[in-house]
Amino acid sequence: MLAAALCVVAAALCGRAARAAGPSLSYEPAVAPMISVHRASMALAPGGTIDLDRARHAFMPLGVGTDAEQWFARKSAARDGGFAPHAMRPMPALDFASGKNLTLQTSFEGMADSAEICPYYGGCQPPDMALASSSAFVLQGVNTSFALYDDAGGLETGWPKTMQSMFDVPNPGSCDPSGPFMTDPRALYDPADGRFWVAALQIEGAFGINSCPEQSLMWVGVSRTSDPTGAWNVYAFNMRGFSTNAAEFTMIGLDSQAFYFGANMFDKTGRAFIYEQLFAASKSAMEAGGAVTPLGVKDILFNKTPVDSVQPVLVVGASAPVGLFVDSFNIDWGGGNCLTGCSGINVYAMMNPLTKPHLVYKQAASPAYSLAPLADQPGCIACIETFDTRISATPVYADGLITFALETAVNNGTDVVPGIFWGQVVPKVSGGTLVSAKLYQSGTLSFASDEAASFGALMPDASNNLVMVFDAMSSVMNPGIEYAGRLSTDPLGSLEPPVFLKHGPTHTGDNAWGEFGATSYEGGTTNRIWISAEYSALGGDWGSHLGALHF
Repeated sequence: MLAAALCVVAAALCGRAARAAGPSLSYEPAVAPMISVHRASMALAPGGTIDLDRARHAFMPLGVGTDAEQWFARKSAARDGGFAPHAMRPMPALDFASGKNLTLQTSFEGMADSAEICPYYGGCQPPDMALASSSAFVLQGVNTSFALYDDAGGLETGWPKTMQSMFDVPNPGSCDPSGPFMTDPRALYDPADGRFWVAALQIEGAFGINSCPEQSLMWVGVSRTSDPTGAWNVYAFNMRGFSTNAAEFTMIGLDSQAFYFGANMFDKTGRAFIYEQLFAASKSAMEAGGAVTPLGVKDILFNKTPVDSVQPVLVVGASAPVGLFVDSFNIDWGGGNCLTGCSGINVYAMMNPLTKPHLVYKQAASPAYSLAPLADQPGCIACIETFDTRISATPVYADGLITFALETAVNNGTDVVPGIFWGQVVPKVSGGTLVSAKLYQSGTLSFASDEAASFGALMPDASNNLVMVFDAMSSVMNPGIEYAGRLSTDPLGSLEPPVFLKHGPTHTGDNAWGEFGATSYEGGTTNRIWISAEYSALGGDWGSHLGALHF
């Protein structure tokens, strides 16, 4: 098999599925200096405009810790299937009109690729989906804009706004007449405080983007009230410190005391993963527009091997007793993106996040997962990106459970296809520290034939019923959006048959897809869950669609 041949050539890819008990955790303290804080009025921030003089195509590195040639070799080996877990219950590729227990209350079109939505590029891929919803507003983010809708899908006046406009980011100067390079949006809604949060990265002078002086900033905005059409507090944090590294892959979460953020740090080429860093800042201070100094950790190592994509957790409902984070094995600690298989979900607790951050780690045993192959679409085999084995969408903590999803290869008996490994982990905290982590339930969503499922994002409601949105495509099905639900009383590890949110009318010319879907929870009053993902729109470029669901 090709995977076995790769093992002979590159021993670093193999033998990583079995982990030594009690790995040695180490990290360095870190600070993300606040570069600026200001109040931004969304009523005054200009909406998007098309400037064709600035339009040009540029592409971010994929951020998988290797170069394009080796990445393609790993993806090709993944299709060989030597390490793909076997599907116990692959779903038939059926088109259900409605969910068994879920009601789709409303759905509407979101942003689509254009020179107005993504002005730096003159159009871009992938969109990187972000979503935050209250009972009155729905905020969607894509590369590189935000749009605000009412709950019936009406676009608010003056929207969409580019990231540059929303955060009021200054131009880097004559070194790049296209303006600041911004990417990787995230968004959260906090039902407890009724605030909207957004974040995105600015990168200059790295990854071959431009020749500007090096910058790597995390921009964060929080609405001053529950009305996102009004004033926001906007922060810029320095992510590179004194290094020449640059941040990639925005990650955010929050609980009652802190707003958490992090990113993977790469060398200037964007090919070599160096370390990850995680930070916490006072949530109340940021809501008030006060100055903050985010403290955290960087260079997180297990047995001297760097970890990546440790996701801050969004806490919904009852507060978590400590700052919570979760990740899966992936780049280096996955032995090369888990090409030869991995198992285990890693939970982290950050004690004293606002004063002296300290990390504690526990691993929850799990079934195996492995690097997914590329996905098929009509007229093109293995041509759509499915990313790596990281948890890509924001994980959620509610009712004592952390809910997550990641991509995996799946052997469905006739083919090796991209699928979604999903689950819930119980983090046990005692005496102010994390003492254990145990898998409560898990499952794999996959299909028969060559149909792919990728970029799953989950959200629980107040009763621990779950909704998952994901992308789906095959050699006979254009890239579209599906969702699946489960009642808390359903058998553990099971999902009800998926339903299409949006069919793709044509195949796509975009090979970059994802890199994450999005869900949002309005809160216990309405108990509604919103979902958002991308599909192949008319013309073959990506579009997006949003929906509101209720059990």
